[in-house]
Amino acid sequence: MFFKERCSLCGGKLDSGNVCTECGLDNNKSEKHYRVNRSSCDGQPLTHVHQPEYDSRRKDRSRQEREQKEKERSALAQSSGSRARSGRSRKKAQPYNTYIEGEKRDRRSRVGKLVTVIIILVIVVSVIFPLVDQYIDESQYDSYTDYESYEDYDYDPYAYVTREIPADGVSYSQQFAQGDYVVGVHIPEGTYVMEGQGDNYISLSVDDAENGIYLYESVDDEVTSVDDIRLYTGAVVSISGDGYLTLSADNAQAEQTTGGLPNPLTESVRISGGQTLTVGEDFPAGVYDLSAVSGYGAPEITICDQEGNELQTLYPWLTDSSETESIYRNVVLPQGAVFSNTDEELELELVPSEAIVSEDYLGYYDRY
Repeated sequence: MFFKERCSLCGGKLDSGNVCTECGLDNNKSEKHYRVNRSSCDGQPLTHVHQPEYDSRRKDRSRQEREQKEKERSALAQSSGSRARSGRSRKKAQPYNTYIEGEKRDRRSRVGKLVTVIIILVIVVSVIFPLVDQYIDESQYDSYTDYESYEDYDYDPYAYVTREIPADGVSYSQQFAQGDYVVGVHIPEGTYVMEGQGDNYISLSVDDAENGIYLYESVDDEVTSVDDIRLYTGAVVSISGDGYLTLSADNAQAEQTTGGLPNPLTESVRISGGQTLTVGEDFPAGVYDLSAVSGYGAPEITICDQEGNELQTLYPWLTDSSETESIYRNVVLPQGAVFSNTDEELELELVPSEAIVSEDYLGYYDRY
């Protein structure tokens, strides 16, 4: 069994750390570090109790830790107080700063939007408007071109004619006032020249379904005559205007003219202003010369088929102030036609015409 070493100073027992339990000498250190007759107990009461050195070191560490924690708490408190004061300061100033900054942002946003709108308007004015003007100019140019093309178009009313009127015939010249005339009954077939009377405007239209001829010509103070008016048997010639229209031909086929049939009607019919009558119910169907007794206007005459469907509407102009315009001759009124005299001041008389083409009055409008 081995004996533990003793303290080199006082001979006391040593603990496991070679520290004397009596005098507290650390026997691990060299003696040169100690002074003679000096001890760690100098200045302590005679009744003090020696504690292990590691307890002292632990106490020192505990004290240092407490001091460190105390410093940390103090620093934390100061930091918290500073942040609290800073937070309070910011909270107090925040509403004002937010309003100011928001107003600045709104102002910048409004300015930005205004600049954008101005840029868009500049683009529209500088780009789109010139394009629109160019499109309008091109459209007008196209319409002018179409109009010029239309003006250059040479209409041939006799393009579908398959039969020529004989060049031989008799000389024929006759004046006609306004009315409807059938070639072969009222006018001989032939090639005519139409002539007016000075300043009066008179028009002539030809409706020839059999030969595909649809022609409209007029004379006035500038155009006094029109030639090459080809009238075939069966065509309907309508003349309208103030004055007489003279038709002359060198090849009139007078021998083919029948002169028509006698008109079976013998009684005239009076129609007052504002009155509407139905043919076949209020007065007989037939062929009449319309005469203006007084006033002026254009009665509306609606021609209907047997089912009541409208075929054609006539508007003959009549006035008591003109000799030639006071009468419109050879108006065919079939059964069911509606005669409406809408002009209150116009008093009319329907006088049976001298001759008729046929008593099939509705068949007269089959050409339409």
